Amino acid sequence: MSTEKPDEKLARFLRHNPIEDRVYLKEYVRDHPDQRMAWYLLGREYAARGDRGKAAYCYAQSGEIYEAFEKRKITVDWSALDSSVPWPQELKTAAKRSRRRKAALTAALLALIMLLPSPAGPDAGDGRPGGSGAASAELPAADGELRVYLAAEGSSAAEKSASGSLGQMLLRDRRAGGEAVLLSAQGADGPGGGWIAWHRPLKPLLSVASGGPAEAAAIAYFDAAACNCRPDDPGRFAEPAGAWRQRQEQLLVLRSAMEAYRAASGKLPERPEELLRPYPDNVMSGLTPYMREAFPLVREAAAAGGGAAGGTAGAAGTEAGPGTKPPASSAAAEAALSEPLAILVDTKLHRLALVSGRTVVRSYEVGLGGARTPLGEFAVSEKVRNPKGRTKGEFGTRGMTLSDTDYAIHGTRHPSSIGKDESLGCIRMKQEDVEELFDMAPKGTKVTIGSGLLPAGLVGDGPGGAGAAKGSGTPGAGFGPKGAFKLPSEVQETNPGKVYRWLD
Repeated sequence: MSTEKPDEKLARFLRHNPIEDRVYLKEYVRDHPDQRMAWYLLGREYAARGDRGKAAYCYAQSGEIYEAFEKRKITVDWSALDSSVPWPQELKTAAKRSRRRKAALTAALLALIMLLPSPAGPDAGDGRPGGSGAASAELPAADGELRVYLAAEGSSAAEKSASGSLGQMLLRDRRAGGEAVLLSAQGADGPGGGWIAWHRPLKPLLSVASGGPAEAAAIAYFDAAACNCRPDDPGRFAEPAGAWRQRQEQLLVLRSAMEAYRAASGKLPERPEELLRPYPDNVMSGLTPYMREAFPLVREAAAAGGGAAGGTAGAAGTEAGPGTKPPASSAAAEAALSEPLAILVDTKLHRLALVSGRTVVRSYEVGLGGARTPLGEFAVSEKVRNPKGRTKGEFGTRGMTLSDTDYAIHGTRHPSSIGKDESLGCIRMKQEDVEELFDMAPKGTKVTIGSGLLPAGLVGDGPGGAGAAKGSGTPGAGFGPKGAFKLPSEVQETNPGKVYRWLD
């Protein structure tokens, strides 16, 4: 067990992972002038940018926080605000060290693409900084319950948005009490910019247990490279983080179904039952109890957003009991699961990905037809269970017609053709894969077929992928998906009177 003091660990963590969000920190210290940690973080950012006068002022306001983390005292000579007067050596050293940190050891944490705050957190509602009326919301958490944050790493765009995560957990969440955990998703550059692999295990980075306003936060580190220490065991977060992940997906599917319904009818559904009509109007197969409970709040958020892209992955957090009034929703506009679900079929990779913007929610290997598979944009115009073909089992247990054509996404009785160009143009899937996709993709989901649509290194089931271990909770392990996504079957979705002639 390490004998290092908690403040020494945090100081080293901060040296590797500077907080860069000056706008947020400036707003925070204006509203909370007695929070010396915020003054210290703001001073570090100004020093890194060479703004020595403002750094000096912030360090002076931080008092003993500066002395604790920098292991030195600072006496600010306010005459140094005059550029003609030499600066104290402490500030020169701090500025040089801060600039060197930009290329420091911990790329995994420095390369954060975004922060996804759970609306279960204390700032949920109209008062949450950085809010967006277009974002979706979730049922509120009970006081003191676990809050989950998500960061993504690995793209070239990461450094410019590396701010927020630790500052959020140390500062903005302090007054809520309880505990927060920061998870990291794999990321990579690809078509259009940075991509996030939601479908792969999420790696725990650190947790913050907040005491009272006057108490120090207890920080546990799960990434040895970030803290240069023996990491703590994150196993206790496996269950709540897994449940959080499932709720994110349920809300994403619900929001996507609402937007598909709005696109088809020109209005949002008033009641859950409007999404659960029998074939051929079956937007969804069913709704989980959590989705039903969240329906009014998600609909309110979609109406406030007025567009198809409202919502965030962080919009789902800890469940609340019936009768609890949910907060108004808001979250960062760049949240990883902010856009309605869409399907991308990459003919070069033989991959079908269910995506939200540039976040890969699911990835499946598929069989195609080479030049016979049409390229372009389509939509799921029909969803049918057990489609009847010209021969028994020709299309498996699920089928989704593409824009009223003879092409479809469906199962197959030839699983060995997956990954090959052996169909007559349709998209073949393994039975378990097409059944999961059928439940997640509402009727009306947009489908794009083309070459080079997906980042090759992020959609496969390689190391850490969907085919990897689900995550043991041991240091360094990730929290993987807990089985296939499945909705209850609540509507009639068969069409026994029709023989389908899709180009299998």
